[in-house]
Amino acid sequence: MTGYIVKRLISAVPVLLGISVIVFLIMAMIPGDPATAILGSYATPENVEKLNRDLGLDKPLVQRYFIWLGNMLQGDFGRSFSLNRAVLDEVLERFNATLLLAGTSFVICSILGVAAGVVSAARQYGLADKAITFAVLLGISIPSFFLGMMMILIFAVNLRWFPVSGMWPIYGARDLSALISHLTLPAIALAVVATGVIARLSRSAMLEVLRQDFIRTARAKGVHERSVIWRHGLRAAMVSIIPVLGIQAGFVLSGAVYIEMVFQWPGVGRMLVDAILKRDILLVQGGVVFVAACYVLFNIAVDVAQSLLDPRIKA
Repeated sequence: MTGYIVKRLISAVPVLLGISVIVFLIMAMIPGDPATAILGSYATPENVEKLNRDLGLDKPLVQRYFIWLGNMLQGDFGRSFSLNRAVLDEVLERFNATLLLAGTSFVICSILGVAAGVVSAARQYGLADKAITFAVLLGISIPSFFLGMMMILIFAVNLRWFPVSGMWPIYGARDLSALISHLTLPAIALAVVATGVIARLSRSAMLEVLRQDFIRTARAKGVHERSVIWRHGLRAAMVSIIPVLGIQAGFVLSGAVYIEMVFQWPGVGRMLVDAILKRDILLVQGGVVFVAACYVLFNIAVDVAQSLLDPRIKA
């Protein structure tokens, strides 16, 4: 197992390097002079030249990339000019909020999606199967940002069951109940589409497993149907479901960007949008690379979990 993990970590290195190159080139190809955009009304030729020199923008593109990459490998992601603080400190602080939102959404969509898929497969062509299929198709068809706005309108503005936006109340105690009330709407809005995808693919995986010989053997031996489905069938189907969960984790993490904007959640997604608008190059590059690294590491953990269920994968 240790060798397998080391092999997966080594294979992640070119992926992260490729991401760093793509992010760097995209930010470098944005039209306009970053120094002029940063300085605004103070963009005199002397100030622009000085800022370009301070940011290293006066150097060749390839040299700038390797300087940035070398500093990043040493833990120095640079300094955000718009926030006047280290990029890594800002990313880590914002990532806590994003991790809370994305983690909660991932738990919701994983539990509900797998459970809905199993029930739908166990009741194939029945009323439960048709109801779940309809709900899944409806959930997949609604964009998360639109669903979020409708949830704000209905549950926050009209019914006033939940707060409109933010992570904490402006006034009052910042306790667990306040956090849960602010987290509920964005977490559900972010989880709906992923729940539908997981449910559909879990249903397909379960239907394939339920046709296997060992399931028929278990039923022939008189094993209770609930044990056949949830104990034997689901365990075998998880080999196919776990990779789907890994893919949807990436969807949830990337989808947090627009959900954070809709609900004004103080996470990495909102930080990146603000940084792009302010042309804060180092903050955008550092934030994207950090999130990509977290996603790659999570996928390695998913692969390890899948190999524990099916040792043939390591071969």
